[in-house]
Amino acid sequence: MKDKNKPKKKTRQGSAVELICLKCRRTEIHYVPAEEVPKCPDCNVRMTINEVLREGKSY
Repeated sequence: MKDKNKPKKKTRQGSAVELICLKCRRTEIHYVPAEEVPKCPDCNVRMTINEVLREGKSY
């Protein structure tokens, strides 16, 4: 029988997404909605979602 009062492990909420800057094509991987969608450090333009990562893709 499971203990209902047992604390659950804290995990990072949100799903991993690849963000891309439409101006300079720079890409970054972030967790959304746990993190705010950032601005590109080079262009100062809000980045957009390029791909939702589901299989542990990290490069």
